[in-house]
Amino acid sequence: MTSEELRNYATVIAALVALLVFIVNVWSQSRSRRIENLARFNQVHQRLFDSNSYLSMNLIAIELRTMKRDPNDLQMEAKFHLMLLEIERLAILANNKAVPRLTQVYLFGSYAPTILNLMTDEERKSIFWELASGYLIRIASDAERYARLTASEREQFWR
Repeated sequence: MTSEELRNYATVIAALVALLVFIVNVWSQSRSRRIENLARFNQVHQRLFDSNSYLSMNLIAIELRTMKRDPNDLQMEAKFHLMLLEIERLAILANNKAVPRLTQVYLFGSYAPTILNLMTDEERKSIFWELASGYLIRIASDAERYARLTASEREQFWR
């Protein structure tokens, strides 16, 4: 074997190693990005349920399906609008495919229909809440389909 053939083999091997390193690096960065995005989604989700938030203060009424919104309670109305802002953050993450749709449905699907029903017609039609209302509509629809799945079919949502 000549030195030029050895050099050619070494070049091919170096190129293969570089390609392998590149593939592993891309996979690792993709996985890290996915974990970071899930953490972001989880942070927003947790803020929705902070101890003084609209959802946490009305959790029992929401679960019992007796939740009513009082437009005269200005403090709760402010909390409701802050909740919608957090929902918009979820929607932005969702629209950028930062979090799998199945995860969103599993974590927020049971609340979306209730929140959507609490929104006034003006809020639903408002250009300033269309991101939140559109997200709630899509999640509520997906949650409805989720409820019709069998237990084994729902397992894909748990990842």
